[in-house]
Amino acid sequence: MRAGPILETVLYAEDIAAAQHFYGKVLGLEEYRTLAGRFAFFRCGGRMLLVFNPDRSAAQDSADGPPRHGARGSGHVCFRADREEQERWERHLVSHGIAIERRMEWPGGGKSLYARDPAGNSVEFAEPRIWGIPESRSLRRTRVVIATHNRGKLVEFSSLLSPYGTETVAAGELGLAEPAETETSFAGNARIKAEAALAASGLPAISDDSGLCVEALDGEPGVRTADWAGPDRNWAKAMELVENKLRARGATSPGSRRASFVCTLCVAWPDGERRFYVGRAPGQLVWPPRGELGHGYDPVFVPDGEARTFGEMTLEEKNALSHRGSALRQLLSDLL
Repeated sequence: MRAGPILETVLYAEDIAAAQHFYGKVLGLEEYRTLAGRFAFFRCGGRMLLVFNPDRSAAQDSADGPPRHGARGSGHVCFRADREEQERWERHLVSHGIAIERRMEWPGGGKSLYARDPAGNSVEFAEPRIWGIPESRSLRRTRVVIATHNRGKLVEFSSLLSPYGTETVAAGELGLAEPAETETSFAGNARIKAEAALAASGLPAISDDSGLCVEALDGEPGVRTADWAGPDRNWAKAMELVENKLRARGATSPGSRRASFVCTLCVAWPDGERRFYVGRAPGQLVWPPRGELGHGYDPVFVPDGEARTFGEMTLEEKNALSHRGSALRQLLSDLL
């Protein structure tokens, strides 16, 4: 076995309020949870930075809590940053009265920038190539085109990407034509749409091909999900068509109406790189439709563990359970 990516980095600081200011305000990390005088937790992409008061963490002795831990002396945290980002960080830190401790050009290639947090912990910004790691892709603070003409999809993408400074614009807003989806897989059609939006706009493109796969219908409508709504995208007609086909096969009990929403995301860059992310939301179909929220087949789909349809959930509730939310969280962890 091999241990996975590092999930969290832990530092120690007696002045938690000062740590909150430095990591939350100066470095701009998203504050996840704090307890005055005890700890401050921050999100950092798909990882966590935890700052504990060593006195409090060393003294904890609860049978249902984590074991006691604590450290004295300076710890170290390193953030990935290319040369241009390091120059920006240097200007930013100096503007907040934080001294630059050292600039390093490593013998094997790569550059690092060092400073100190209020507790004396060493804070480094480094190019990943100092460890022989290739530069990561990032959509942070980038303008991207979402390859869709569906307003509901654009809203879902924007709600998840905007906190990272990512500006989203829909292919429909740019007047781009919808390419023919000629593939027989979600990944193939996602690639077609992403590459068409990229070629027409010159911007990095994100597309998704998603659909409803109904077990009793041998996985249909699947990649033909939108086609069942007709050229005018009449989703009431599509939901009725699914229901009629289920009844024709005698699928009227809850156990016979199993289905999954599947989403494959494709991210395309101008230099030819493509990345794919797959999310699934299992559940069952109900009739009649319930709820006015969401879009597509949402009013007839109840995800596992819920009594409400996607059409009865707020966008935030749906994103936490949906196929697209799952695929996007994978994308966020990888690229933001």
